[in-house]
Amino acid sequence: AWEIFLILLVVYSAWVSPFEFGFLNEAKGHLAVFDNVVNAFFAVDIVMTFFVAYIDRDTYLLIDDHQKIARKYLLSWFILDFISTIPLELGRLLSPRSLRSYGFFNMLRLWRLRRVSALFA
Repeated sequence: AWEIFLILLVVYSAWVSPFEFGFLNEAKGHLAVFDNVVNAFFAVDIVMTFFVAYIDRDTYLLIDDHQKIARKYLLSWFILDFISTIPLELGRLLSPRSLRSYGFFNMLRLWRLRRVSALFA
């Protein structure tokens, strides 16, 4: 059920992000609130990923050691997952002036599309 919910959130992000990028300087009102709720669910998913076992590609054994899971995630997708979850308003405040374009951080949310392919792999 969680995976299906995430797919729906990814579809929302993939549909809304290009419109926000193309037509808005910043999200306001209900759109900003809903975007931050979606970000919160993806933040929960990041935390959950630290506890999900994976299959080792060399040995085909199920790895359920939390240290190995955390290390693998931290060295692979964690940074981009984390950055794509930063609220856009905060990202604009923390970024250098040359990167303050609303579209830059907004389009990072499309990184979430990777989640859909990972769920079906």
